[in-house]
Amino acid sequence: MATLLGLALIIQPDKARPMLVNFMGMFWLASGIMSLRWGATGRPARRIWPILAGAAGVIAGLLALSRNIFSDLFSLQLILYLLGSVMILTGVLHIGGGFRIGRQERHRTWASVILGVFEIVLGIMAILAESLTFSAVFYWALTLWALVGGFLLFTDALAMRRPQR
Repeated sequence: MATLLGLALIIQPDKARPMLVNFMGMFWLASGIMSLRWGATGRPARRIWPILAGAAGVIAGLLALSRNIFSDLFSLQLILYLLGSVMILTGVLHIGGGFRIGRQERHRTWASVILGVFEIVLGIMAILAESLTFSAVFYWALTLWALVGGFLLFTDALAMRRPQR
């Protein structure tokens, strides 16, 4: 889905742009829930990383998806600060943590490091943004995040499906 969104942002940006924040919210919410699940099944010593990443992902997803509801309660700048901070935290946790999936040990991969760097940069850009109308640089950074992130997550998933030796 991330790769398709990235392609849509390049091919038909006017039609894809309105979906961008909602997609990001769904992406973080889904990945947060999966990380929480993985954290619940891992060894006690390794549970902290996926649980923290999962909580950050769920919070970021809920903030992105419910931004219109909270806009009446909180200023847009506060929502951007919160969303940016959680994006940075999620990126740091993607870079720093490996975790267990079933019988496999999932260590930090290049995909999670690159995705984490993208999330940190996007978080900083969100904190510095003045509104949700993205600048051209932010828009292309999000497009690149979707393309690269989708590709890397897909290749990571293929690697995890290979039988262990």
